[in-house]
Amino acid sequence: MMGMRWMLSWSLPLVALGFSAAASTPTEAPKAPPAASTQAAPSQKAQQPVALTYEPKDCDPVKELKCLCVGSVGSAEAALKEIGLDPEVIRTSGAPCIQGDFDRDGNPDYAFPGAGYRMCNGAAPVRVIFTKKGLVREVQALPREMSCFNLYRPNKKPGRDGVPPTKKDSLVDWGEGNATWLYRFDGKRWLATQCDSEDA
Repeated sequence: MMGMRWMLSWSLPLVALGFSAAASTPTEAPKAPPAASTQAAPSQKAQQPVALTYEPKDCDPVKELKCLCVGSVGSAEAALKEIGLDPEVIRTSGAPCIQGDFDRDGNPDYAFPGAGYRMCNGAAPVRVIFTKKGLVREVQALPREMSCFNLYRPNKKPGRDGVPPTKKDSLVDWGEGNATWLYRFDGKRWLATQCDSEDA
């Protein structure tokens, strides 16, 4: 019993010491999370607006085979590079292009033939930039290459070469001795309609 009292008399002050040391040692503040986790993720680079004008300004794409568009194609640069067009050249000198409203939503759309376009002497793939509120909404490819490239306005009656009526701006590739093709956008994709050329 005496041994027990002796042990208790030594252990109690040690326990008390332990509590007092713990109380006097400041607790370490929790580390702040890394800066990246406390801030919102950086937003994607703001899209550049599409800002294109005709050169010459009065060029009529219904009649002319080479209206040039000059300015910025916004975020469609990569899609145009795929068909050999240089966005810097478009900004400064321009490239063949047709402006229309192919989806009939009130926003301008732009069709660009690729680098091989030679106004009826060389077919080229075509990319169409659809815009919304000045920005690129979508870029689509036409199903065929084009060589004699014009805008075809809405028409209630069949046109030259048996081109059928259409309610929207469309694209036409005049046959020049071969078949003429009309390209209409149906809201999701481009439809190609073959027509008889006047010389066929």
